[in-house]
Amino acid sequence: MSKYLQDPDYLFSLLTILVKKSGGKIVITEEETKNASKGDLIGMYYEPDTGSIILKEVDTQDMLQATSIVRDKSKEDETYDN
Repeated sequence: MSKYLQDPDYLFSLLTILVKKSGGKIVITEEETKNASKGDLIGMYYEPDTGSIILKEVDTQDMLQATSIVRDKSKEDETYDN
């Protein structure tokens, strides 16, 4: 999924989907912009059962746990808890 996050066309498509899903408009205040930092983590997951993409705020502790879960999964497992 990380290759998609580096593709400006894909990111713009995600923004378009989010705006349409929110009724055609999303207002981001100056305060909200200031509260976002480089340390904030957003995970992007694919749900194979539904074909859905899940965007989720990720706590750094959760990220460390998820990394160890992924490393411990056998190669036969195709799905992960998100």
